[in-house]
Amino acid sequence: MEVKALKTAMTDSISEVLETMFFLPLDMDDADKPQTLWPSEDEDILVSQLNFNGPFSGRFYFFIPNSLAVSITTSFLGIAEDDLAGEQLSETVNEIINMVAGNTFSKFDDQQIFDLDMPMPVRFKDLELDSSDIDKEIFIPIRTLEDRLAFLLSLDA
Repeated sequence: MEVKALKTAMTDSISEVLETMFFLPLDMDDADKPQTLWPSEDEDILVSQLNFNGPFSGRFYFFIPNSLAVSITTSFLGIAEDDLAGEQLSETVNEIINMVAGNTFSKFDDQQIFDLDMPMPVRFKDLELDSSDIDKEIFIPIRTLEDRLAFLLSLDA
C-alpha cells in the first residue's frame, strides 16, 4: 500500500469536505501528533473514531475543539448556538469524519471496496495513540481561522 498516495487522498478529501461543505478555510499545521496540538487533558476536544476494513484496515480519527465544533455546526445548520442540541454537535462531527473517510478511499482507489463502521465518539484523554511507526499512521493537523483540528489515519499491522 502506498502511504504517500493515501496521505494525498486524505489531504485532498479534508480540504474538499471542510472548505466546500462547511466553508472552513484551512492551512496545514506542523504538529506531529494530537497531544502536540492539545497537550492538556483539560482541553475540551471532541474525538470521533471510524473503523474501516477493506484491502487494508484501521481507524480514522477526527479531533476538533468543542468551541470550533459548535461554530461549524451552528453555521452548517443555520441555527443559533442557544438552539443547538448536543446530538446535533456529535452528528455533525460524525458526519465530517464519515465524508472525509469515504472521500479519501474513493480518491485513493475507486475500484476497491472499503466497509466503514458507524463513527463513534471517544474520549481524547483515553486515547493511546502510537505515532512511533510513521508507516502505519498518517496525521494531518490543520489550522483554521478560529482554532486547530486534526485527522489521523491509523493502519492495522
